Amino acid sequence: MIPFDQINSVALSQFPQLVATWLPAGRRRGDEWVLGDLSGNPGRSLSINTRTGKWSDFSGDAKGGDPISLYAAIHTNGDRVTAARSLGKILGVTSDTVDPVPVPRNQPQQDGEWAPIVPPPVDARAPDFTGWDEVYAYRDATGFPLRYVVRKNATEHDRKKIMPLTYGTSPKGTRWHLKHAATLRCLYGLDRIAQHRAVLVCEGEKAADAAQSMFPRIACVTWTAGTGNVSKSDWSVLDGKNVLIWPDNDEPGLKAAEEIRSILAGIADTVRMVDVSDLNPGDDAADLNVSSPREWLREHCGPVLCGTSVKPAQESAPVMQPGRRVAGLEPIQVRAGELDLVATAGERALVTSGMPVYQRGTALMRPGRREVAAANGRTTYAACLIDLGAPALTDLLCQAVEWQKYDKRTQGWKQIDPPPTAAQTILARAGTWAFPSIAGVITTPTLRPDGSVLMAPGYDAATRLFHVDDPLLDLRLPNPSKTAALDALNVLNTLLEEFPFASDVDRSVAIASIVTAVVRGMMPVSPLFAFRANAPGSGKSFLVDVASVVATGRVCPVTSAGEDTTEMEKRLAGLLLAGYPIMSLDNVNGELGGDLLCQATERPIVRIRELGSSSSTEIENRAVIFATGNALRVKGDMTRRSLVASLDAGMEQPELRKFRHNPVEEVMENRGKYVGACITIVRSYMESGDDMQLTPLASFEVWSKTVRSALVWLGQEDPCDSMEAAREDDPERIEHREVVGLLAEAAGTGKHCALTIRQIEELSLQTTYGDDGHMSGLKFPELRDALVRIAGNASGKVSSRRLGKWFSDHKGRITDGARILDSGVTRDKVKRWYIASRTSN
Repeated sequence: MIPFDQINSVALSQFPQLVATWLPAGRRRGDEWVLGDLSGNPGRSLSINTRTGKWSDFSGDAKGGDPISLYAAIHTNGDRVTAARSLGKILGVTSDTVDPVPVPRNQPQQDGEWAPIVPPPVDARAPDFTGWDEVYAYRDATGFPLRYVVRKNATEHDRKKIMPLTYGTSPKGTRWHLKHAATLRCLYGLDRIAQHRAVLVCEGEKAADAAQSMFPRIACVTWTAGTGNVSKSDWSVLDGKNVLIWPDNDEPGLKAAEEIRSILAGIADTVRMVDVSDLNPGDDAADLNVSSPREWLREHCGPVLCGTSVKPAQESAPVMQPGRRVAGLEPIQVRAGELDLVATAGERALVTSGMPVYQRGTALMRPGRREVAAANGRTTYAACLIDLGAPALTDLLCQAVEWQKYDKRTQGWKQIDPPPTAAQTILARAGTWAFPSIAGVITTPTLRPDGSVLMAPGYDAATRLFHVDDPLLDLRLPNPSKTAALDALNVLNTLLEEFPFASDVDRSVAIASIVTAVVRGMMPVSPLFAFRANAPGSGKSFLVDVASVVATGRVCPVTSAGEDTTEMEKRLAGLLLAGYPIMSLDNVNGELGGDLLCQATERPIVRIRELGSSSSTEIENRAVIFATGNALRVKGDMTRRSLVASLDAGMEQPELRKFRHNPVEEVMENRGKYVGACITIVRSYMESGDDMQLTPLASFEVWSKTVRSALVWLGQEDPCDSMEAAREDDPERIEHREVVGLLAEAAGTGKHCALTIRQIEELSLQTTYGDDGHMSGLKFPELRDALVRIAGNASGKVSSRRLGKWFSDHKGRITDGARILDSGVTRDKVKRWYIASRTSN
C-alpha cells in the first residue's frame, strides 16, 4: 500500500524547496511559482501554489491538486503510482510508514534515560504530522531525514507553537520524541550545501525555504530553535563557503546574526551581512516582495560570488589517493562461506577510507595521471579514467583495510592478503555499488552549475568530476564585474589576434570554444566546435591546441576521423569511455555526422558499445569535442549541434605564414591568466543578473545561458549565427532541396500529382525527341542524376527500396516552403508521394 496522503503531507511541508528544485526556471510571486510550462521553459503559463499544492498549465489542459500529481506530470509522464513511490523514497515516506507513529500534541514527559539516535532508513516509521500546519525536515547531506521541526500557526485564541521531533530511545521505547538532542544540531538545508559554494543563512525554516525559491543558485539554510540557540548548531559544514547572513529586522535577529558571523569568522571563506534596514520591523526573507529579488540581494550585500579566489603554484605533485589504512578501520575477518559478507565489508571499507574508486557505467574506474611534455620543455599532468580490474581492486582493498584469517595453529587471527574472489565479487555487483558516479577528470579549476569555482583537488560531488591538481597552475580570480569580464575578454582576443578568421562570428566561435573547454563542468552538454579552412596550414589544429592548452595544460591529442562513420564511432567511443576532457577529430575532409557523434554532443548520458564487447553501457559525458578539416561540412542533425568557424588566410600557401607570437607558448608562460579569464567572463555574467533574452538553443540551454549569453553581453557576435552558414552548406539539406525542387518541376505540386516510387523513377527516365524524330536525351536529366546519387548503384540503376526509404526519412521536412508528403496507398498497397507547397494541397 502506498501512503499517498502522507507523501503529499510531507511534500507540502517543503513544497517551495521541492518546486524550485524540479522547475528552477520559475519565479516566486507570493505563494505562486510561475514559469512557462512543465518542461521548465520561461514564461507565465504554468502556475503552482506552493502552499496548497494546486497547479495549472494554462498553455494546455494539464492541472492537478497535490505534489504527487505535479511530480508525475514532470517526471513520470502522469503515472501517479510511480511518482508516489519515487517521491516517497525522496522524502523518506515509503510503504513501511503506512502505520505512522502518533506524535503527542502536548509536551512529553521528561524521560531521564532518553537518548537521541539516527533514525534507521527502514525501521524508523515516519511521524504522523496530523494537526501540525508546517513540517520541516532536517536532512543529512544525502537527503535522508534526520529529524523534524513541526509548527502550528497562531490563531485568534492560541499562540504559534514550534516543536522539535527527534528520533531516540527511552524506557517507553524507540520512537519520535518532541525533544531536542543535547548534542550539536545539524543545520536545516544541509542537503543543499554540498551543491553550492555560496550559502545564505536565514532565521527560521520558513524564511530559508522562501529564500531558496528566490535564489536557487545559493544554498539557503537556518538553525534550530531561534535566536537564543545559535551556538547549539554545527556550523563547521560551512567550511570554505561564501556566507551571507540575512537577519530578521529586529534586535534579537541582528544580535543572532552577529553571533553567527563571529562563529564563522574562522570557518567560512567570506562572511557578509545582508542590509535589512529598509525592511519593515520584524520582516525576514519570507516577507520580501520586490520585482527582482536577485537585484535586491546584490544591492544589499554586494556580489554573491564575491572575493578574489587564489590557487598558488606548488612545487610538489598532486596526491591522488589517501595513505595506507589512514581510515583506521577494523580488520575484515575472512571466514569460509561468507564471501558475500566479506565483499560487502570490502566495498564499505573502500568507500569509508576515501579510496579513489568510482563507477562509470557498468565498470569501476579510478582517476589516473601521467606527466607529459608541454611547450618549451615544460611538463604538465594529463589525466584520464583507468578501468579497475580484479588485481588493481585487490591492491586498493589491501591499502584500505587490514584483512585477517583465523589460524588454528596459533589460535588467533593472522594478517592475510585480500582474497581475489572478494574483488571479483565486488566487480560483479554492477548496478548495486555504493561508490559515487564519476563524469570525468579535469586538471584545471572549473565552474559548478551554481557559478561557484571548483578549485579544490579531488572528487567534487556537485559536478561528479575528479580534479587532478596541476601544481604549476597559479590562478587568481578577481571580483566578478563587467569591467573584469571585459578585461578577461581582451586577454583572449589578444591571444587570437593573428588567426585569420573569416568574420567576427568565426572569432566569437573560437572564443566560445576556449571558454567552454574551461567551464564545461557546469553544463550537462556543450555543442561541437568545428574549425575549417579553404587551404591547409591556416591554423585549424593550432586553434584547437590553444583551447586545449588553456583547459588542460597540453596541446590536444588528436584522432583521425577514420575512413567512414563506423570507424570514427569506434574511436570516439574509446575516448568517451576514458573520460578525456577534450577530444579532437582531425582532418575531417568530408562530411561530419553520425548517430554517436550526435548523442555525444547533445545528450548528457551516452549509451556506447564497449570496445571488444557486444554489450553496451551508459556513461556521463563531460567532454568538449572539436573537429578540424579543410573540406569539412557538417551534415544532417549535426548542423544544430555544431558551431563552425572558418579561417581564410587569403594566400596560396598559408602554412608558410609566420606568427609574430606563439599563442601556445604564451599560455604556458602564465596559464592561470587565461584560465582565470575564461572563468571570470562566465562568472561575471552570472553574477550580473542580466538576461540577454537570446532565442534558446534547443538541447544546449545551459551553455546558451552562460557562455553564449556572456559573450553577447560583452559585445561579441552571437556564436550561434555560425549555425546558419553550416545549415546552408549541409549536404543533406542541399540534396533534399534539390530533389524537392526537381520533382516539383517534373511532376507538379499538390496531392493530385502523387506518384509511386516506381513512377518517380520512370518519370526520371522519360526521354525527349528532336525535330528529326530521333531521341535527343533525358527529359529530366538533373532529376535522374539526383535519384542516382541518393539510391543508385555502381551501374547507375536506382534501388526502389533505398529510394523509398529516403522519401520516408525526409517526409514532412520543409525546404523553401515545400515538403514531401504521402497521399496514402494505391489499391496494390503501394505508397504514393507528392510535393506540397504553400499554394498547393
